[in-house]
Amino acid sequence: MHMRIYSSVLLLMFSGICTAADNPPTRPELSNPDFTLRLAPRTPNQMAAFYEARGFPRFAIDEIRKACFITVGLRNNSDTIVWFDLGNWQFTTPKGSLRRILREDWQARWTQLGLEPRFQSTFRWTLSPEQLDYRPNEREGGNITLTRTEEPITITGQIFVGQQKNKMYDVKFENIYCARD
Repeated sequence: MHMRIYSSVLLLMFSGICTAADNPPTRPELSNPDFTLRLAPRTPNQMAAFYEARGFPRFAIDEIRKACFITVGLRNNSDTIVWFDLGNWQFTTPKGSLRRILREDWQARWTQLGLEPRFQSTFRWTLSPEQLDYRPNEREGGNITLTRTEEPITITGQIFVGQQKNKMYDVKFENIYCARD
């Protein structure tokens, strides 16, 4: 319950437009009768400010600035379950696959750098869950972190709908950019 509330607060906090003016639209969205899926790339300054406000030490802020953060928000518009699974998603650039920085990667890096557990917990709460089932009218979100690139990113995946996942939507977003300051 706390994670769901925190995720909703996170989405509200990050509601502004935040990419460089020369990048494509900053809040690409896919909406249909079953769900609404929105992406919002975040600038390094925006992410740094968020974590600085929570007391994160400078060395952690420096690591955060190196990554590409994209907030994913999903709302279930249907009267059944909508299934979100990052295992079904791919991130590519014209040069090939783009590496997603997983929770385990962050945890290993935080441990290596000696980041206090309380900060690790806060950071973990801001990441998108790997898998989540959305109940009718439920809205959740969190951050996906990628290796920073200047190349346009194509994001593809699937969203399943229904108790037995009997309906599948292919999702594709093109020309998504890591936000810049």
